[in-house]
Amino acid sequence: MLGFLNKMRKVGHKGFTLVELMIVVAIIGILAAIAIPQFAKYRQRAFNSAALSDSKNLRTDCEGFYAEWFHYPNLN
Repeated sequence: MLGFLNKMRKVGHKGFTLVELMIVVAIIGILAAIAIPQFAKYRQRAFNSAALSDSKNLRTDCEGFYAEWFHYPNLN
């Protein structure tokens, strides 16, 4: 069997073995298992920051409305 593989390499047949491809797929799977939860946490932090920023902007707008009209707007 090894003689056949060595002969194929000498003749010029190029390519990857099944074991090499399986190792690459395993490495990609491990990296994805690490990266996907980190990305989900990053998205959640971004959504929370956006919500906090929007609430601060709403408060600023309401205070500006109060300064001009002496009552807060009806936000219903």
